[in-house]
Amino acid sequence: MYLVTGATGNVGKEVVEELLAAGEKVRVFTRDERKVARWGARVEKAVGDLTRQDTIAPALDGVRAAFLLPVAAADGIDHVRGFLAAAQASGAPRIVLLSSISAGAPTVELARSHAEREHLVKTSGLRWTFIRPGTFMSNTFQWARSIRAERVVYNPHGDGKTAPIAPRDIAAVAARAMITGELLGQALEVTGPELLSTPEQVEILARVLGTPLRRVDVSIDAARRRMIEAGTPPSLATAVGELIERIRAGNGAMQTDIVERVTGRRPMTFEAWAREHARAWTGD
Repeated sequence: MYLVTGATGNVGKEVVEELLAAGEKVRVFTRDERKVARWGARVEKAVGDLTRQDTIAPALDGVRAAFLLPVAAADGIDHVRGFLAAAQASGAPRIVLLSSISAGAPTVELARSHAEREHLVKTSGLRWTFIRPGTFMSNTFQWARSIRAERVVYNPHGDGKTAPIAPRDIAAVAARAMITGELLGQALEVTGPELLSTPEQVEILARVLGTPLRRVDVSIDAARRRMIEAGTPPSLATAVGELIERIRAGNGAMQTDIVERVTGRRPMTFEAWAREHARAWTGD
């Protein structure tokens, strides 16, 4: 039995699919069973969340490995600590932690938070693997509103490049780490197959959608304000702004071959992934 937390998220749902495709038994940890109804009887449901300690132990019962997606809030460290304590008392399953490529060089606040979570797992006595993705391709879903309304993408990243990765490829590496145990004690920095700037991604997306798109460069301060106006807590908006600043300065241009080495397949290109998800931007 394998436990997946965050099973309704972009990566978590793909981890579930990867495990099911491999013929494994899966239990999802969810606040609301209705949100995981898509899998029907193919998965077990454990109702609860990381903020409720009494719900964690039942979810871990009989589990060989757990995919841990930490709570993003400021008190998320305490929730990770609580999950690990429950795991220690529940047969000590392997922990596959979704972290960040920035945890390897924690120079900004979000990176330090990921590094702190990794440290908690490392010192827990449990067996572990860290999955450190770079920029998610699904982050571009945030462009949907301005694309639909104005055919515009607002760009605070300048010409800074990253190697965006599809959630499915992150999940494939995570599922492999859960099933085999061959990747224990490794921090796997996973990226997509190509370095792209935001302007280049906008060009690709315009081609995929078959419509002209404008790119409007904006300041990092303007991007922070837009995030806050959209409901992002100011502290998180500031932390994200620090990451944007690193990318803008050219410090996000990192690419690895981990996906292919672990899964035996090339990761998806941004164009292939965008074609699969075109409706996310058009609303059709």
